[in-house]
Formats: sequence, C-alpha cells, structure tokens
Amino acid sequence: MRFALAILALIPLACATPRAAGPDGAAISGSVPAAVASRASPVDEVLEAARATLGQGHPRIDGERVPTDCSGYLHALFARAGIDLFAEGRPSDNGVRAMVRFVERHGRLFRGPLAAPGDLVFFDNSYDRNGDGRLNDRLTHAGLVEQVLQDGTMLIVHATNHGIVREPMNLLRPHDAFDANGRALNAPLRRKDASDGPRTPRLMSELFAGFGSVFQRERLAGG
Repeated sequence: MRFALAILALIPLACATPRAAGPDGAAISGSVPAAVASRASPVDEVLEAARATLGQGHPRIDGERVPTDCSGYLHALFARAGIDLFAEGRPSDNGVRAMVRFVERHGRLFRGPLAAPGDLVFFDNSYDRNGDGRLNDRLTHAGLVEQVLQDGTMLIVHATNHGIVREPMNLLRPHDAFDANGRALNAPLRRKDASDGPRTPRLMSELFAGFGSVFQRERLAGG
C-alpha cells in the first residue's frame, strides 16, 4: 500500500537539501537500526538537541555548526542518536526524499492524526519548487514532533529561513489557524506566491504529507 502524501502542499519557508522528490513510498513497517536499539534513550538525545537549538539562526550542536536547511538540520539532530537519515538516499533525491527512503527501509511511515515526540513529519508544496504555479511539489519540507498537547496539537521543531522554530500543527482541525480563545493551532508554512489563489493551502496541517518513525515503541492511538 503506497504512502499517501496527500493534502495539498505547503512547505516551510526554507527546506529541502539538494536531492529531488521521487514517487510516494510504500507504507511499511521495518526493523529499527541496530545503532538505535543499542542506545539507552535515542529519542531524548534527538529532542534535547532540537530544544537546544530553538531560536538560533545559526544553530550549533556540541559546539559544531549544523545546516540550516530543513533536512540537513534533522540529519544533524538524528546523528546524535547514531542515525544517518541520508543513508538510503539516491543522487536524484532531495534531502526530504532521502529521509523518507530511510524510514521506508528502517522504520515506519504513517498518517495522523497523532504522532509521538521524536517522530519526523513530512510536508508537500511548502513552496513552488518547480515554478509551474501548481500544487504538485512533493516532499518539500520536514520537521520533528517535539511535543503532543492534550488537545492533539503537536509542536513541530523545524528549520526555516528565520531560524530554528517550534510551531503548532493540529490535524484534528486542519483548516483552523487559531482556536476560539486565540491560541495558535496551525502555523502557516507556505508563503503567499503571486501565482497562489485565495484557497491555496498554507497551514502546516493543510500541507501535511505524513509521519515517519525510526524509534521502536508503543504507538499513540491513530498512529
């Protein structure tokens, strides 16, 4: 069964390391890499590194500068847990597609409405990568689920053109930017382009493509 990377695109304002989106991958479960299984708490290592870089325009991990594109940043975070997210990439892949290939082989691709802290989240159409004015750009951005709130809002850490940020995404209310009390539910991910119309999807939830997990653990309901 193919990994449905649906809901029209929205990608972050800065992403995708140079390697190009391919076809959707199959939704499969696989074994966790030996490097992950041998570590005491790989999820905590990744989350700790992500939190330490929040708000930084030029993030550093253990004193070393890390990439500021979305996939390069995630690659650096997961390296803390001994995981090379680019290990299955092909020369034609962008960084996001390379990570999807890794999850296809070593982990689990799935769709919402909930994921767990430490899971990857993938997006389509965060920008018009091929410049044709259409919503047909797959796998343009990625982030990390850092926390899941009681109402189902997930806090996503990702690299943007204004630094490393933590922003909300709620797949239970995919078209709402705020709740009745003005609390943010879904952050905008796609900038307005001259070719975009009034109904062009922009929120994280509207551009959501799927989740990926490489950590072996009990899944949340709906995962």
